[in-house]
Amino acid sequence: MKCPSCLAENPDDSQYCAKCSFRLSKTDDSSSSATQTLKSAILKLETGSAFADRYQIIEELGRGGMGRVYKALDMELNEKIALKLLKPQIAADEDMIERFRNELKTARNVTHKNICRMYDLGKYKGNYYITMEYVPGEDLKSMLSMIGVLGPGKTVSIGIQICQGLLEAHKHGVVHRDLKPQNIMIDREGAIRIMDFGIARSLKSKGITGVGTMIGTPEYMSPEQAEGKEVDRRSDIYSLGIVLYEMATG
Repeated sequence: MKCPSCLAENPDDSQYCAKCSFRLSKTDDSSSSATQTLKSAILKLETGSAFADRYQIIEELGRGGMGRVYKALDMELNEKIALKLLKPQIAADEDMIERFRNELKTARNVTHKNICRMYDLGKYKGNYYITMEYVPGEDLKSMLSMIGVLGPGKTVSIGIQICQGLLEAHKHGVVHRDLKPQNIMIDREGAIRIMDFGIARSLKSKGITGVGTMIGTPEYMSPEQAEGKEVDRRSDIYSLGIVLYEMATG
């Protein structure tokens, strides 16, 4: 079965894509609208172009299950930021957009040296986007791909910083729910920043994410998260254990 979102191949009985976590199983209520949404062109922003009359696109930084990420200049503040343009199938899900809106209110209150600041959720010509702090450097996944096994000292140093960032988020009742090497940036000074708290869910808010909805990356998620059950800070700790194992073993 080919994922309509990222085009990765999956077993025929898969409910979610192993690569981007897109829901593959169909439901009577959503199949028609989902098909219509997937026919929509995925907007690609060109280098040098202006978006939403405010952001000048500098370069594309990457793409994933949620959409494309760009480095951009906020022309109002004359400041570089990261802009995540959400995929059409996500933008068309009103419940998910409402969840993003509520969770960003909480995530913006989390300020810590090891956490990337989330700014805002916006909409421009039918396209939803998230703005966040731009962190120059490389992600842990890229580092592991180049180096392989990290030494004990490096693994411990990165692990401690991840723990410090998670501790601050958990104090605010925010769970990341998608902790993985791709979401851990290492800046030019060697400091780490946890990215993408935009899909985090506040422990204090209930009923935003539907029962049976899986959010995250299958390889790193806890069993209860993979089953679409309620999660708390322990799910982040589970994911952290997998990240630590990957750093130590390659």
